[in-house]
Amino acid sequence: MPRVYELPTHLQVEDTLLFGLTVRQLLRLVVCASLAYGLWDQTPWLPAPPRIALAAGLALLGLLLALLQPGGRPLDQWILAALLFALLPRLRLWRRVPEEPRTRHPDASGQDWAELAPEPGWLADQDRTPVAARSRQP
Repeated sequence: MPRVYELPTHLQVEDTLLFGLTVRQLLRLVVCASLAYGLWDQTPWLPAPPRIALAAGLALLGLLLALLQPGGRPLDQWILAALLFALLPRLRLWRRVPEEPRTRHPDASGQDWAELAPEPGWLADQDRTPVAARSRQP
């Protein structure tokens, strides 16, 4: 009997973990819920109404970040795009660089450009004759 292998065709779809939520959505919910609980637990010196409002605000932010996806993108990507748009410059100016003064080449001594090339020490023979001087010998 031949074996049949199924090829995955939905590679661009994220897997759901719990209650139809993806791992990213659950992570956003858990992070904001733990921040809300931490704020509630660590601020007993605050009166109850602002404490409840701040904790509920963090929990609501978690719900919005996890569930709201305008344009098919998560809300945190929209927030990042808005911050980058607000902070990065949008005006670019073209400025000409002043021309550098022209220098005369080749050198006034009349030497060719190859003769002006540097001679590294590792190209010399044992008798320390430079390569350019050897090529000019008859």
